[in-house]
Amino acid sequence: MKFLDISSSFVKEIILEAENKNTHLEHLEDNIFNKGYKGAKEAIDYLYSLHEMLEGNSESPVSMTTKWDGAPAIIAGRDPETGKFFVGTKGVFAQTPKINFTEKDIEVNHPGEGLQQKLKVALKTLSTLNWNTVAQGDMLFSKEDLQTTNIDGDEVIIFKPNTIVYAVPTNSDLAKQVTSADIGIVWHTEYVGGPTLADTRAKYGFDSKVLGQSSKVWHRDALIKDFSGVVTLTNNESEEVMSAIKEADMYLKNIDSNTFKWLEQGNDLIGKDFLQQLKAHVNNNIRAGAFDEPTKFAQGFIQKYVGFMTKQIDKVKQQSTKDAKLEKQVAGVKFIRENLQSIVSVYDLYLKIIHSKVLIVKKLETIRQLPTFKETENGYEVTGEEGFVAVDRMGNALKLVDRLEFSKLNFGTGMPGK
Repeated sequence: MKFLDISSSFVKEIILEAENKNTHLEHLEDNIFNKGYKGAKEAIDYLYSLHEMLEGNSESPVSMTTKWDGAPAIIAGRDPETGKFFVGTKGVFAQTPKINFTEKDIEVNHPGEGLQQKLKVALKTLSTLNWNTVAQGDMLFSKEDLQTTNIDGDEVIIFKPNTIVYAVPTNSDLAKQVTSADIGIVWHTEYVGGPTLADTRAKYGFDSKVLGQSSKVWHRDALIKDFSGVVTLTNNESEEVMSAIKEADMYLKNIDSNTFKWLEQGNDLIGKDFLQQLKAHVNNNIRAGAFDEPTKFAQGFIQKYVGFMTKQIDKVKQQSTKDAKLEKQVAGVKFIRENLQSIVSVYDLYLKIIHSKVLIVKKLETIRQLPTFKETENGYEVTGEEGFVAVDRMGNALKLVDRLEFSKLNFGTGMPGK
């Protein structure tokens, strides 16, 4: 297959904004674990909205942005307090903020030559844009990252900011734009409010045209301006997706809301380790390349929790502390066993929501931004991009990703799973 005929796919996960800063995002289905019955209802409502959008309804309650596999995450703009231009990473929102107004600030705040160099380029070049706000984006390249190679007989310019290799045909107008710039970045989030940077909140779906243009910067935003003109469901696809969503919805309606109480009770009895280990158990499934069926998942969670607590007990030396942790372990195992059927029911719903999501994601695979590849010992193989973010009218954001496929890509390249 010729390079120019390749259509890159977007298959990915749905995640949720945390604490009004785009510093940590969670999967849509994990909202069940985070918020119980309410979280499950919210997830299903989002699926209905995504279905409506894919039917070409311009009044859909959600909009869509693309997710690029860039690194590092760059936050830049005018500091609400001082009005001075700055750049930084997500560290600008740390308890001790790492905000860089000068190259000296970068050297102090970010030891390590690689990141320093990227931030210095960002500071010098992004300041040439028209700033009156604060925005976050994914850095795709600086000039030294650009390489020329041949893929399937076509000469292309490639850059690999993180896990995925992006490629641009050398004879295209886009290639001219990319090679003439000192930096490439895709914006996706704006920070609004104040009066300080710490007081701002994340607002997804940033329209970057307000920044103007600069010869030093190749930039764009991640918004899909007219989704109905890009891809819509056929009648058969629409029926299949709606059937899957309704199945999950009906399952939820038939579950007693008390079924979800074990989530809150587990946190009260066991503490934060309970929810963390539950999610870790899901991630183990993903690393193994498949989701367990609900009963096997629930039974395996007991072993996961026992193993975790045993390690915690082995770490401490004082006998009284060991005894306290052992008592907590026994209580935790007893609690999980007593609520085994509820865990099975909730995880069954979890899988039904994932199934509905994947059907939607399969349609999104037809959207193409740039051809994308993974680097192998034998050259380059086609892979999907990092995904999409669905944004509702309240500014809440959910990211669409194929967790299993992208995990394989990350682990295959030594990168952590997402």
